[in-house]
Amino acid sequence: MRSNPVIRDATYKVIGSLVDLLIWQVALVGASVGKKGSRGVYKAFQEADQILEKVNSRSLVATWHQIFKKNLLTYKKRQNLYSPQITEYGKKRLNEIIPSYQKLRPWDKRIYLITYDIPEEKRVKRDLLRSFLLRLNSRLIQESTYINIYNPRKLLSDYVSEHNIPGTIIISDIGQDGGIGETTIQDFLVRTYSLEKLNERYEDFINNAKSKSSSYVNILFEYLSILKDDPQLPFELLPKGWLGDKAYAYYMEIKKIYINSYAAA
Repeated sequence: MRSNPVIRDATYKVIGSLVDLLIWQVALVGASVGKKGSRGVYKAFQEADQILEKVNSRSLVATWHQIFKKNLLTYKKRQNLYSPQITEYGKKRLNEIIPSYQKLRPWDKRIYLITYDIPEEKRVKRDLLRSFLLRLNSRLIQESTYINIYNPRKLLSDYVSEHNIPGTIIISDIGQDGGIGETTIQDFLVRTYSLEKLNERYEDFINNAKSKSSSYVNILFEYLSILKDDPQLPFELLPKGWLGDKAYAYYMEIKKIYINSYAAA
């Protein structure tokens, strides 16, 4: 089954390279990749080709050898067979790429506003700060003003010191019962983080997971691409009818089926 362009784009959004796709598969299915000799490896190759489509057998084999040279995978002997296994270095690489669902979201009941004034001639430093704020799941609400649900003070202070960012950065906070203009905090967050569109994507994913109209690996990456855009706000701040937790349950179900499909290969 060939992947459709939407699913393929979702995969590239999360993984982005053949190297990461192959080590992700090995990390997920573990010893099952090699439990029956080369059959599990061949299946991983076949799925990579189905997802990325422009991959040929020569590049797959070359990439496979490259992964071991870079110490992202190693071989471990199990029942007289050598099975590929992800290394600690490979795990670190995946942890930086693959988003994870946060079951626990401790929150101090405060909403944080971050404003800054950095001289125009230091715009490179200003751009560094903006990029970091986005990595912290902050959202721009007006010029030079960002909002964040979680306390960013320590992370911001360390980052500013490490990168010697000049100017003034002010962090203020309000309670969850506060508001911005005539808008409540909850309504403001729904709009700022595009939660309605995100919820629609979760609904589409759930329908695809139910119907299993795509391959299991495609369904998994569809979910991960949505999760990558999900700010994972505290549960108290999520709107009624939020489908994030339900989508996660379907993801875990499909993930289990996918892993078992390798074990049965």
